[in-house]
Amino acid sequence: MDESFIPGPDGTERDAWHRPLFVVGVDGSDSGRAALCQAAGEATRAGARVLCVHVRCQPSVGEMAALVAPGAALASRDCRDLLEMQAWLDCVQILDPLDCPWEFQVVMGRPDKSLREVMMARHGDALFVGQSPRTGWWARLFHRCPARRLARAQEYSVHLAITP
Repeated sequence: MDESFIPGPDGTERDAWHRPLFVVGVDGSDSGRAALCQAAGEATRAGARVLCVHVRCQPSVGEMAALVAPGAALASRDCRDLLEMQAWLDCVQILDPLDCPWEFQVVMGRPDKSLREVMMARHGDALFVGQSPRTGWWARLFHRCPARRLARAQEYSVHLAITP
C-alpha cells in the first residue's frame, strides 16, 4: 500500500492529508447537546470537520391533524421550526468558539435511517448521537431510541452520549 494513502472506515483508501468528518445528530435536546459536546471535543483533538444533522420527522401529528383542524398544523410547524432553530443555535454556541469547521444539514425521515444515509453518502468517519435513558415501563416499551439502533450497526464508529 502506498504510504500517502490510509484506509478509511468504509475500506476505501484516503490520502494521508484526509481531514476526518464527524457526523452528529442534533435535535435541540439535552442529549443532542451532549452528543455535540462530545463530537466537538473529539473533533478538536483529531482536527476533524463536523457535520451537524437535524432530522425532521415526517409526517408530524400536527400536520396530519391539519386535515381536521388547520390551526393544529400551524402550531406543529412552529414547534418543529423551533426545535430546528435550537439545534442550530447549539451548534453555533458550541462549535464556533472552538474554531472548528462545521456544517448544518436538515434532512427528512426517520432519525436512525436518515443519519445512516448521511454517514454513508458523506463518507463520515464517526457518528455521534445522544441517548436519554427512558424511565418507566411506558417509555421503555414505546420509545424506540434511534441511538440504540445506530449503535448496533457495524458499518462505522458510533459514539453514544448518555444524558441523565
